Amino acid sequence: MLVVISTFAVAPERQRELLDLLRANADEVLRHQPGFVTADLLAAPDGTTVVNHARWTDAAAIRAMMDDPVVRARMAPAWAIARPVVRQFTVASSHVAAE
Repeated sequence: MLVVISTFAVAPERQRELLDLLRANADEVLRHQPGFVTADLLAAPDGTTVVNHARWTDAAAIRAMMDDPVVRARMAPAWAIARPVVRQFTVASSHVAAE
């Protein structure tokens, strides 16, 4: 399991627009990509940051998604608002609430 964290620094007045674009991309394109597991979109209360926390099965799935021209075309409007800083991580540990 790999986690991709994309952090967008955004003007507060454009945070909602960016979130709407990222949400539509996740719903309409990304969730249909082989190897996609989940995505969470996080919005900073001050409006200056959006974080996309996505889980993928493996690095090959991430590469295939990034090379897909449909994905790239769909992400272009979001990237025009704010270019993300993207980092990949492996899951070292995961925890759930006690019952």
